Amino acid sequence: MRFDTHLCLVSAQATPNLTPVLDPAFRPKHIVLAVSRDMEERAKWLSEVISSHHIPVERLPIPDPYDLHGCSDVLLNWLASHDKVEVALNVTGGTKLMALAAQEAFRTAGRPVFYVSAETDEVVFLDPALRKEKFVLSPKLKLRDYLKSHGFTPIEQSKPNISASLRDLADHLVSSVTRWSDALGRLNAIAEAAEKAKRLVARLTTEQAGIRSLEEVLGEFEQSGMLQVNNGEVCFADEKSRDFVKGGWLEFHAYRCVADLAPQLDITDYALNVKILAPDGATRNEIDCAFMHRNRLHLIECKAGNLAAAGNTDEAKGTDALYKLESLGKLGGLRTQEMLIDYRGLLKEADKRRAAQSGIKVVSAGQLRNLRAELAQWVSK
Repeated sequence: MRFDTHLCLVSAQATPNLTPVLDPAFRPKHIVLAVSRDMEERAKWLSEVISSHHIPVERLPIPDPYDLHGCSDVLLNWLASHDKVEVALNVTGGTKLMALAAQEAFRTAGRPVFYVSAETDEVVFLDPALRKEKFVLSPKLKLRDYLKSHGFTPIEQSKPNISASLRDLADHLVSSVTRWSDALGRLNAIAEAAEKAKRLVARLTTEQAGIRSLEEVLGEFEQSGMLQVNNGEVCFADEKSRDFVKGGWLEFHAYRCVADLAPQLDITDYALNVKILAPDGATRNEIDCAFMHRNRLHLIECKAGNLAAAGNTDEAKGTDALYKLESLGKLGGLRTQEMLIDYRGLLKEADKRRAAQSGIKVVSAGQLRNLRAELAQWVSK
């Protein structure tokens, strides 16, 4: 079932207005956005995404979204002047009074009304004649459309083909998490110090040079061509290699697990190192791994270092990572899901409690050996 025109009520949640528009079996020919003054910017973001799919968009200004009778008058007047248009109301958004006024106006005019369930993506028809109709929207949203509809511009994202050697190296590092956790933490700090100094060379201390497990880990990366160890100096092949050693290998591993699961879990889009520009046009953020499942944004932050150590602020690195995830979680509306991967398993108990309270899933240490199972359980919720 489809309608020529959808009249949508713009609110802070873009997804319920966007998913019916982009579903091929429900896609309308035209969109009307009922917009209050405080939602003009969000209407602009939504319009840009819809228009990019070659669907015309027009706006219907709502002077006061909390004036029930005023909203009703605006909508009844619009319906009266468009009596030949096949239009249905998507009543999911707007203020409660806007939604009530719109539903009553459409009922009075004998026009269909539907609601989009946030949990199931089912289109629920509110008209008695259509109540038995069932339609579930397909999970088709892409990362770019989803982010842009919430005001964030993706400026870079990658979908790399991971070589067999790098895949095997990451697998080996994950399977040896108990044995090499401390050594990888030390190597992470060495690479991080070189990055801050804008150098590709770092000298090992006498203590570091004598640690057998660190020597083993350096050998693994040396064999893969990422670095060389000469006379107590670690020489990184290039900046990308230094980034990979610093923790990029863990991001690659998480990304590959998502890619492997995509067909069976119906993950519609996924990317590594997604760089985004905030609505202010200045603030930039990077997401280690992001993917879309059932029209929901999932974000993964990967940390190979010691999350109990002091971070950039007075807080621990683990606290900083959770702050970042909580902030990024707001960019995709209420349904965004977040995960923190803690390779070394050193997240503080206070941070674990904070993560649980914020709904952030934490996967750490030995759990990483079964990351695919952890991911499958996460998205199934």
